[in-house]
Amino acid sequence: MFLDNISKDTEILCSDFNSIFLKGSDIAVLIIHGFTGSPHNMQYIGKRLNKAGYTVYIPRLPGHGTNSTDFLNSTWRDWLRQVVDSYIELKTTYKKVYVLGLSMGGVLTLLLASQFTPEKIVLAAPAIEATDWRLKLTPIIKLFTKKIKRKKREVYNDDCLKKLTKEYWTYNFPSKGADLYKLQKLAKKRMNKVKSDTLIIVSKKDNTVPLKVKDIIKNNINSDIVKTIILEESGHVVVDDVEKEVVANEVIKFFI
Repeated sequence: MFLDNISKDTEILCSDFNSIFLKGSDIAVLIIHGFTGSPHNMQYIGKRLNKAGYTVYIPRLPGHGTNSTDFLNSTWRDWLRQVVDSYIELKTTYKKVYVLGLSMGGVLTLLLASQFTPEKIVLAAPAIEATDWRLKLTPIIKLFTKKIKRKKREVYNDDCLKKLTKEYWTYNFPSKGADLYKLQKLAKKRMNKVKSDTLIIVSKKDNTVPLKVKDIIKNNINSDIVKTIILEESGHVVVDDVEKEVVANEVIKFFI
């Protein structure tokens, strides 16, 4: 129903699913992964930003990157609280804190920015809308079933990924889809309060988030600076796909 896939070219360690902290300068970047993702999706962009001098923190959202029980026991409130707490903690230590969010992480970034106004934010394939129409039905579907087996599943050789695929990525979870849909609605209501300088990154070959999200966001936020990058070849996880170097370069340029 809604999944942040893993790049086949990325080497994964079991520890990569945990939160990642990379020490750098007194300017920090909070990086937020997407729905069913974890910090492993964000490694490349995180390392590139750290190499450019930034302190980087990539928290693992509650219920993500472990198993289906943890996922089902987490809610949109837990995910948003983790993002808010992480931002506040970084603000107590660092001169500036920029924010980058992928997919649902982009939705959470909008909600964070609507309240705290970080100087700069990056919305990578922001899932303010989804191409899968079933997402809007999840508040009803969740009343009848906990999980629905996915027809199309990725196959991995890595033991860590095999375990997560069996436990976590083999199914769609309607109640969690309903949580994502709730976040989408909240973000749309609060977008007019977003004043941060904003970079939006979308891709023509993203089958999860439609291109129109760039216009929805540009037409509703109140930022003085809004820049848009449209990729040609990347799938949904634009920060870790075939144009990831382009994405990293554009993000670094935007943060300078």
